[in-house]
Amino acid sequence: MPIVVQPPVVTMLVVLSAWLIHAVLGPWQIILHAPVLGGTLVALGFSVMLWARILFTSRKTTLFVGQESAHLVSDGPFRFSRNPMYIGVLVSLLGVALWIGTWPMYVALFFTFFVFHFFHIPHEEQMLRESFGERYLVYAKDVRQWL
Repeated sequence: MPIVVQPPVVTMLVVLSAWLIHAVLGPWQIILHAPVLGGTLVALGFSVMLWARILFTSRKTTLFVGQESAHLVSDGPFRFSRNPMYIGVLVSLLGVALWIGTWPMYVALFFTFFVFHFFHIPHEEQMLRESFGERYLVYAKDVRQWL
C-alpha cells in the first residue's frame, strides 16, 4: 500500500487536530506541565531532525516515504537509531505535550507514534531491504529501530 500522506503532513495534521480539540473543547485539567523541559525537548527533537535531514540532502537521497533511496545513510544519528527523524518528531511532540500539559497533546504524541510505527516505518524498511539487500539487513541487525 503506497504512503499517501508523508510524515511531516501526518505530524502537522495531528498537532493541529490536538490544538483544535484543546482550544475548542477546553479548558482541560493539566496532566503534567513542564514548560522549560518541554521547550528544551522541542529544540532537541528539532535538532535531531535537522541533523538527519542535512545528512540525507548531503548524500542526495530522498526524504520522501515511498521513493527509492539513492544511499543507505548509516552515520550521524543513524548510528544509534534507524529512525532518528521520527525520534526527533516524537521528542518534539513530547516537548509540546509537556509545554501545554493537557491530554490532547499527549494523545497526539501516541497517535503519531502509532502511525509512524505501524504504517510509515514498515513501508520504508521494506523498500530499504529491496534496494540495499544484505547491506541493509546487516545495518538493521546492528542498529535498533528506535533507540
